[in-house]
Amino acid sequence: MRRLGRLWRRQCSSWALSSVGLRCQRRAGHDEPHGASYSARSTMHHSWADGADFFGYRWLPGTIRYRPTLTRSRAFRVGEWTVSVLLALLLWWAVSLVTAIVFLIGELWLSVRRPHFVDVGRFTAGVFFVSRKNSPPSFAVGFTRYGPEADARRSGLQVSIGRRSLMVCALLPRDEWADYKRRNAEREARRKDSAR
Repeated sequence: MRRLGRLWRRQCSSWALSSVGLRCQRRAGHDEPHGASYSARSTMHHSWADGADFFGYRWLPGTIRYRPTLTRSRAFRVGEWTVSVLLALLLWWAVSLVTAIVFLIGELWLSVRRPHFVDVGRFTAGVFFVSRKNSPPSFAVGFTRYGPEADARRSGLQVSIGRRSLMVCALLPRDEWADYKRRNAEREARRKDSAR
């Protein structure tokens, strides 16, 4: 019985076509067709049956988002952060402010579950996950580049701990950024003129 309960909680392993790339978001052992939504806010979902061909895939109304039983609730995360802040305050009191800040940054880094980026002008900073296929090292420091070529210029710095990477880099070189801003201003002016 316990084994069946575990099987029921596990996510269905069926994937949609490679062009769609969505995993079925129902629990394992379901009787309905496989289904998956692109996000929690989707008003539609992708539906398919086992062994379906290209024309066997349907786009239907409704959202399907799998939420495993062991997914942490918002109250649990608030409690977790409360404990982290209390530990940071204790570290500040017992050791130093720098130790408390380093502890909080480490906690924030390890709590990341999906990519986050912030753009400031020509620069961007963010945390993202390295693919499991790349078998990331436990710790690495490297440079980001403007392109995939080996001789592409460096654009910033990347630090990886396990699968999480922190990247700070420029989106475009300085000379290209000026041209990009000029073209954006021209496009905005044309848009305003056509709106009148």
